[in-house]
Amino acid sequence: MGRPPLPIGAWGEINYTTRSGKPAAYALFRDFDGRSRPVLRTGPSRSKAKTALLEALAERAKPALGRISKDTRISELADIYEAEMLADTELGDQTKLTYKSKLNSIRAGLGGVKLSEATPGRLDRYVQAVAKKHPGAARSVRTVLKSMMLLAVLDEVFDQNPVRETRTVARGAPDVQVLRAGDLAKIRRLLQAWDRKLIGKHPRNGSLTDTIDMYTATGCRTAEVLAIGWPRLTLDTEPLTVRIDRTVVKNLEGKLVIQLHTKNKQIRDLELPHAVAGMLLRRRIDARSELVFPSEVNTPRWPDAMRREWRQALEGSEFAGLKPGLYRKAVATHVAERLGVEAARDQLGHTGLANLKYYVEQAKRGPEAAAVIDELFPESAD
Repeated sequence: MGRPPLPIGAWGEINYTTRSGKPAAYALFRDFDGRSRPVLRTGPSRSKAKTALLEALAERAKPALGRISKDTRISELADIYEAEMLADTELGDQTKLTYKSKLNSIRAGLGGVKLSEATPGRLDRYVQAVAKKHPGAARSVRTVLKSMMLLAVLDEVFDQNPVRETRTVARGAPDVQVLRAGDLAKIRRLLQAWDRKLIGKHPRNGSLTDTIDMYTATGCRTAEVLAIGWPRLTLDTEPLTVRIDRTVVKNLEGKLVIQLHTKNKQIRDLELPHAVAGMLLRRRIDARSELVFPSEVNTPRWPDAMRREWRQALEGSEFAGLKPGLYRKAVATHVAERLGVEAARDQLGHTGLANLKYYVEQAKRGPEAAAVIDELFPESAD
């Protein structure tokens, strides 16, 4: 009966010979394709040849995809997962940047832990510690950890994913505070005052008020509004419409680009209320960019820059500290109250109704939705 094969990633007995007159040490190494191959190293002496061989064998056995073991540290597993994740063509750059950030947190918090020590209890304590400070980040951390440990499961380090046994990070009960039409009118006057301030000798171009008006008209996400281009609008027929099928994102090089799909890859055709018709026609006449709401140099506008202007415009008012995302909730609540939650779902572009509890205060396309949203604008909106 023959000898049993070496375990994958292991080597056999070390033997000695000479190569070109120098002492040499060699051993069979079972590679990760299941085949055994000889590995040989030379040195000025037999002991140094053996040392060189052991270093080469250890390097060859280092963890990599297909080389994960119980001795692999979580920092090493994070490196393996990151290479896999960045090569995944199904993930967008925004998701990849988010996952890279969470991998850095995992390396800092668990990097030195070996997989043999990665018990559900230890992983759970880490996730819950993150959750105490940053609940939203903790959910992403748990998602990334789960994907990392799946690689270890596939390499038979675990029988089942240890992250599955950890507690999920619960979202807090939704406490939705919604801006009503009267609030929106007051905020709009503050934005108009901001837009009338001078930059040097010239007034601003009204872009903050106009952009927020488009928020109100559509209930879209910030990055979706800033990605709207003139070809996505129909302004010469009734009703006016906009197609929401792209978003602005920061790519892996740190540049702001137009991503040719939305967050959930849905395409929405939305009818626009009459209140924004004049604004859009004015901007179309003055347009120097394919984008409806570009930066001052006609490039995609950074969402953070727009939010910064928003904060400055509301500073010192009763609305200081509020976020532009409340407009999305205002539209959701107003449409839900007038047309039902299904209409609110279609307006916002959600795939289901569950998330609406985070947008609609408790109490698809169609001319009714546009007419209803018109009620959120003051009579003299342009």
